[in-house]
Amino acid sequence: MKWNNAIQEMTKNGSTQHRGALRLITACGFVAFTWLIALPWVAARRSMDARLRWLQEKQIDPSAMYYTELDAMQPILKRLESRHEHGER
Repeated sequence: MKWNNAIQEMTKNGSTQHRGALRLITACGFVAFTWLIALPWVAARRSMDARLRWLQEKQIDPSAMYYTELDAMQPILKRLESRHEHGER
C-alpha cells in the first residue's frame, strides 16, 4: 500500500524530482522483469537448452563466441559462408 501511495503522490506532484524517481522505479522494474522472468524463460526453451548443451559438448565458452579463433567455430563459419553464397538464411 505504501508504494501505491508514494507513486500516486509522485504522479500528482509534477515536480521534476518526483518524475525522475518514477522513471527510475519504472526502469528498475523493467530490468528486474527482464532479468528475473524473461531471461530464465528464454533459457528454459528447448532450442536454447539444446544450444547450451551443444556448446558445452564442444567445450565452447559462450562468452567467447565472438572470437573466431576457436577450433569449433571454423566449421560453423564455413557453413554460414556457404549459406550466404547460396542466398540461404
